[in-house]
Amino acid sequence: MKTLSVFCAALLFFLPVSSRAQVNSGSNGSDGALNPTANLVIDMADHPDGIYHYTSVNIPAGVTVSFIPNAGNKPVVWLVQGDCVIGGTVDVSGKDAVGATGGNGGPGGWRGGSAVNPNPQAGEGPGGGRGGSVSWAWGGWSAGWYPSGTYPAAGTYGTVGNNASADKIYGNTFVLPILGGAGGGGFLNSDSSGVTLYGGGGGGGAILVASSGFIRVDGNISSIGGIGGYNSGGSGGGVRIVASNFRGGGTINANGNSSGGAGRIRIDTYQSNFSGTLSGTTSQGFQPIILPAAGQGIQLSIASIAGNTVSANPSGVLVNPDVIIPAQQSNPIPIVVNCNNIPLNTEISVIVHPANGPDVQAVATNNAGTLAASTATVSLNMPRGGGIIYAKCVSGLAGLGADNSSKELRTKSLAETGWTTDGERFAKVEVTASLGGQQQIAYITESGKRYSLAAR
Repeated sequence: MKTLSVFCAALLFFLPVSSRAQVNSGSNGSDGALNPTANLVIDMADHPDGIYHYTSVNIPAGVTVSFIPNAGNKPVVWLVQGDCVIGGTVDVSGKDAVGATGGNGGPGGWRGGSAVNPNPQAGEGPGGGRGGSVSWAWGGWSAGWYPSGTYPAAGTYGTVGNNASADKIYGNTFVLPILGGAGGGGFLNSDSSGVTLYGGGGGGGAILVASSGFIRVDGNISSIGGIGGYNSGGSGGGVRIVASNFRGGGTINANGNSSGGAGRIRIDTYQSNFSGTLSGTTSQGFQPIILPAAGQGIQLSIASIAGNTVSANPSGVLVNPDVIIPAQQSNPIPIVVNCNNIPLNTEISVIVHPANGPDVQAVATNNAGTLAASTATVSLNMPRGGGIIYAKCVSGLAGLGADNSSKELRTKSLAETGWTTDGERFAKVEVTASLGGQQQIAYITESGKRYSLAAR
């Protein structure tokens, strides 16, 4: 028999290092200087993408900057041409529950569930806490409780009086894309005195600060989950710092509240002289993507091989093949690849890496379906003994098209393409998927540089 298996690639990250050791934030300076002298609430309604282009930022001690999320609930993105100094407080925290009503999330975070009798609502978000409806105060689901030594980041659950195991983990170490915290679940408590309703806390928001100068935090950046009743708090949000130099002695706090799970903090810098406190699940290095291309949603997966539907959870081990092809099956064999948000008639490659011998590759186009969901059927001569199989495609980024008024091709904005610390836009995205649906994304800049994100 021919044997065919799949390799589920480990998380990979390619980190090209700039010889200049200098960050280009991508700011065009259109929002001027941010230098408040009193507490400031920024209504994000006039920035639907959440991206602010400042010349410089200086938040003095004693001044707090907070936010009203926009309609799309986008994270806060500060791009700064010069230096960014935070001596006061920048607050994107989730809101506390008010009685039975769940708290709102910070910008980019999710709302807590409200306690509706008899079925309390779950918290919103990919790791939202479950609604709890129990007797004698035994229950109540938070958005992020987790036992010591695990890394749920934002979005596991727990119960009052009963340590739950970690669950609903989301996000990644690099905070790409940047995500806020999940909301805690609503809680109904019934005992001899009657029924009491408690809302869940809102998830902490998300903020990215990128500076072409230095970033100094002597005050506070806060992305804390909101307080919920009976340990149904929101989980912490996401904070990311990108600069050539990061300094100061302040605090960045992305903790959860009322048993909510910790959020994520990512420091991307060439040189760190920060001596303050980082509260949350933290990582540091230098990752040169400031923002990936927005709104791509590209997915690629191998659906079937020679009529055999592939497993959603392949082992990836040749000695224990995930798909077995009968010996009488003649070449070439059909391999069906599912495509999502990939333009029709894009070339889809299927590659087989056998245990011995050179790779075998064949190409077809996704000519059946729509942009949202299409398929490509690739005819491939399977090598003797089978091997590890992948599908790959390279697609231009969405958003390049005719201007509505001039009908001419226009240059895409940074918000459409995403960009790097070298100030380069992305032009293409390459998707590589192993059998079973695991995929890896590589963004390719206009000059051809490649930046690979982890498999997902």
